[in-house]
Amino acid sequence: MTDRIRIGFRNDEGALIRILGTIERRGYRLERVAAEDNVLTLSIAARDPGRRLDVLAAQLRRLHDVTDVTPFPSITSAAA
Repeated sequence: MTDRIRIGFRNDEGALIRILGTIERRGYRLERVAAEDNVLTLSIAARDPGRRLDVLAAQLRRLHDVTDVTPFPSITSAAA
């Protein structure tokens, strides 16, 4: 299952590394990355089915440079 998540952030030193590191450490892998005007749109897939996108979104919101997080769960994972 591939989910999408949109992340707005301030482009301060190390911001992108912190965002991508959090995603990886929380058990997701990147499938696709698009960036425009300090907004990342990522297609991500959980490494195991027990991972929840809403939990990842909450963890990303806690990062200092993150200004907005909008998760777009896949239809399959939203029904699970």
